[in-house]
Amino acid sequence: MSNTLFYLVIYDLPDNKEANKRRTRLHKMLSGYGKWAQYSVFECFLSVVQFTKLQIKIEKLIKPEEDSVKIYVLDAGSVKRTITYGSEKPRQCDSIII
Repeated sequence: MSNTLFYLVIYDLPDNKEANKRRTRLHKMLSGYGKWAQYSVFECFLSVVQFTKLQIKIEKLIKPEEDSVKIYVLDAGSVKRTITYGSEKPRQCDSIII
């Protein structure tokens, strides 16, 4: 997929019943945008349009006063320079289901 950037999405939500529901919804939503890499980490290759849609969905889903979501925007060079131990390096999939 051309014209995409690599986004590393990391989230942390409190440990309570309400936040657990949000965490499940956030995880399911992010699964449509990228690959689940670790417990609260997703690796996503997205176009500008896809990233904008993702941002809107995150803003609607979380409670900013309680939840934390960080998105690191990386270029293709950063992905190529990724050092990985014990797992595969991030790679772009041909299709993204949203």
